[in-house]
Formats: sequence, C-alpha cells, structure tokens
Amino acid sequence: MDPEEWRYKVRPECLGKAQEAVAQMRALGMRVELRRDDLLVFTIEDAEVDHRAAETLERVWPRWRECVSD
Repeated sequence: MDPEEWRYKVRPECLGKAQEAVAQMRALGMRVELRRDDLLVFTIEDAEVDHRAAETLERVWPRWRECVSD
C-alpha cells in the first residue's frame, strides 16, 4: 500500500503547541512534520498507523482541532 498524507494548516497562534506535539510524536517513531508553510503533515502507511497517529495526537495535543484547518 502506498503511503498517504494527512495535512492540516496550523493557525499561527498555535505553532508552539504544534511544534511540541510533533517533537513528542517523532520521539515515538511517528512520521510527522511541521513544514515551513505551517502545514502539519502525517505520513500514514496503513490503518493501524492511522489509528495510532490519531490517538497519539489526541493525547499529546488534546485541543488540536481548534488550531487547524484542512
């Protein structure tokens, strides 16, 4: 299966929280990055990774949905 990406535009006032979340998730081995254009990008390879990424993001940044747009 080819990897796909989740992409979310992060609001400027939330960049600090996004950077913290990315650092924590990368430390757990997840393929996530915060790009220069303020895009939070997850590389998802299968359904198990998809589920784990969503759970981990909720744990490390509980109110992330308030800070992003598709």
